[in-house]
This record gives sequence, C-alpha cells and structure tokens, in this order.
Amino acid sequence: MENPKPDMFRIAVLIDLETVPDIDPDFEGKSDEIRESMEFHVIVSLRELGYDTHIVPFGPDPADTLHTLQSLQPDLVFNLTEHFHGDRHLDVSIAGMLDLLKLPYTGSGATGLMLCRDKVTCKRILGYHRIRLPHFFSVPVGRSTIREKVVYPAIIKPALEDGSDGISISSIVRDRQELMDRVKQIHDRMKQPAICEEFIEGRELYVGMIGNDRITSFPAREIRFGRIDQGGPPIATARVKWDERYREKWKIEYGHAGLEPELEAKVAKISKRIYRILQIRDYGRIDLRLTDKGDIVFLEANPNPNLCAGEDLSEAAERAGIDHTELVDRIVRIARKRYGI
Repeated sequence: MENPKPDMFRIAVLIDLETVPDIDPDFEGKSDEIRESMEFHVIVSLRELGYDTHIVPFGPDPADTLHTLQSLQPDLVFNLTEHFHGDRHLDVSIAGMLDLLKLPYTGSGATGLMLCRDKVTCKRILGYHRIRLPHFFSVPVGRSTIREKVVYPAIIKPALEDGSDGISISSIVRDRQELMDRVKQIHDRMKQPAICEEFIEGRELYVGMIGNDRITSFPAREIRFGRIDQGGPPIATARVKWDERYREKWKIEYGHAGLEPELEAKVAKISKRIYRILQIRDYGRIDLRLTDKGDIVFLEANPNPNLCAGEDLSEAAERAGIDHTELVDRIVRIARKRYGI
C-alpha cells in the first residue's frame, strides 16, 4: 500500500503547555522568541512538507488532552513533550498514555525514556554490556554516610534529571566534605538520589543519530571549554547550556569535532550500540568523553535532543547534508515505518 500524500496525512504536534505563547498559539512566528523556539522550527518544517499539522498542548487536564487527540484522530503524533507541570519524570507517563490510546508517535517509548532518565539504572545496564563508564555509585535520599570508594575529583549529579538540571561548577568535588555538602544539597532541594561518579578528563562529544533497524550516525559535535585555567567550567553546567553571555565570558563553544575517520567510526559504533541497548527510538543523542589515551567513556543518553534548526541534532545532520526540514521529514518517515503506516 502506498503512503498517503503529506496533505492527506494528519500530524498532531504534542507540546508542553508552558511553551504555547499567548500572543501566538498557532506558532505563526509573531516574535523573535517564538521564531527561536524548537516547537516553531518543527511546526514550520511540517507545514513546509505539506503535512496536515495540528498543535495540541498537553494539559492542564490530561483527560482533556487525550480527548482532543482521540477527536482529532491523527495519523501520527509528533511528540515534543518533555514534562508535565514541570515534572520531567512524567514524560514517561505521556508516552505510556499514547501507547494505551494506540496512537502512533515519534520518538522513544516509555521504556527508552525511563532508561535514559534514570542515570543509575542506565549506567548499570551499560556496565553489564561492557560499555566503558566512569566509576560511580548512588546515594539515596535519607542516607548521610558514604561507604563506597570515591575517586577524586568526582562529579555529583541528581540521578533523575536531564538538560544539566542541578549541575553547576560546584558539582565537581575534590574531597569528602565537598562531596557530602553537594549530596545533601541534591537531597534537600531536588528530593531525589544523587549519583557520584569519577570525573573524566577529556573532550566532550555529542553524537546525534536517527533510525531504528538501520541507524544513521551524524558527525560528532564537541563542546570546547575555554579558560578552564582561569576558573572557567570544565563541564556542561546548566548555565553553560542556557546562558549565551556566560559561554562568551568563558570562551565556550559548540562545534564540529573533526575526528579522524577511524576514530569517528569507532565513536559511531559505540554510540549505536548504546542507542540500541537503551531502546532509544527514531532519534537521539549520546554524550561521551574522549580521554587523552583514546578511551571512549559514556556520560549520558538523550532520547529527545533539541530539534531547533541549526542546533544540536539539526546542526549535526547538516554536516551530513540533511537540512532541518529533511531531518523532520525523516523522523516522521522513520516513525511511520516502525508502525507500518
């Protein structure tokens, strides 16, 4: 059976309620802020491709949202949700609801989202599969002693966040007192376990991928940390990711990694293996550190990386000759193939 023409194929773009601008709920691009948003870029690309595109905010009442989706009867949901009422852990539940409604959707399912979200479980599974990892352990809420061996310097992270939430330059600790202080801060402020892991020196690489049975790995990107010797951050903190002026101050830049072909192939092979183990679907990103000795060490997996044009996954795809509109179309087609629609 031939695939329906784009204008006969209905896509519901499911987005976080908080991202819907009051002045432009249809994402027509009435302000610079809207035109710079990921949601706008994806919606514009879908419209340019000719898909019958409908915007569906998730919330404030999940039952109303699910009723809207059932009434709309989309052929596919382009799932851009990342949280519900600010709780990032609930992205798993949103995927589960779509599964219960038997609505096809783009991106990872509940299992993949959960495995990538829970850093402790994620690392234990990858360790079982002999993926190289930093030495790590977790400290549950309520525990005030550390019995495990600590390799300093160490980095202390919240166990259930992403996007560098809860990570600052103070996350790197060099003695037991600093470690205990940071663990207590995560317990008190974020109400979740802390993961303590060996800090790995080296280049930080981001490997974007699309696909399922056949996975395409894009050329690796890199974050270059300038002025570390002057007190600048050596890690991707929340401020590094979201504060452009802060990056300018410390000469921090994102760009193409420019790896040698043999090393690029090795990085891609390891990243694809991680992608499959963690059950990431359709598209994703694997974060690694490359040490001076050539070791490739896993840091984190992102099952829903930024889809803004010219950033993150899109920038990596452009290196492979795929512009933003084509990238969005490929994600749609990859999801359709997975569902057989």
